[in-house]
Amino acid sequence: MKPEEFKKLWTSNEEKLKPISINRLNGLGLCDASIQFLNTVGLPESAAPFLSFVTNSDDLHKGIHKLTKIYEFLEPEFDKYIVIGSCSDGDPIVVNTELNHRIEYLDHEDYFSSKPFNSNFSSLTDCLVAYRKFIERVQKENGEDAFMNSNFSDEQFEPLKLELLLADSKIIKQNGFWLEQIEMELEMRKDFRNE
Repeated sequence: MKPEEFKKLWTSNEEKLKPISINRLNGLGLCDASIQFLNTVGLPESAAPFLSFVTNSDDLHKGIHKLTKIYEFLEPEFDKYIVIGSCSDGDPIVVNTELNHRIEYLDHEDYFSSKPFNSNFSSLTDCLVAYRKFIERVQKENGEDAFMNSNFSDEQFEPLKLELLLADSKIIKQNGFWLEQIEMELEMRKDFRNE
């Protein structure tokens, strides 16, 4: 999805995006495409599934920074990671400036070991939109609390799996964040139904 399409689609129901000023992006080692996206479009402050993203802030935990600025004890080899958000368990979501600006998440309980998240910002936005559509579909058809109660059918779930695969097939197949997330959704549904 092109950045302008994402911006139009995401903000169509009054949800906001948080662009980052150029002066905060300069000097981080981000490529031009990443800088352009973050400056002109930005990311939502939060998005399903329980993700949070940086804002245009100087705050160490709300703004965009190198991982080594936030965790000063890390070795210089971690300078390649630019923190753009976090998962619900606190794992940082980062841009790896040495691996084609791929988006990854770092397991903070395993000395920040890297796992794939998305190939780039375009595939990230596609996945965020797919997840939001899934939740909206489930809530519309099954009730406001349906998603939180893992109350969804296979028929409602299959389009999400397909859209995530279409958004970033290479990363999805590498047992990254999105594959783990959909497996967790199915497991939670099984637990909720006491199967």
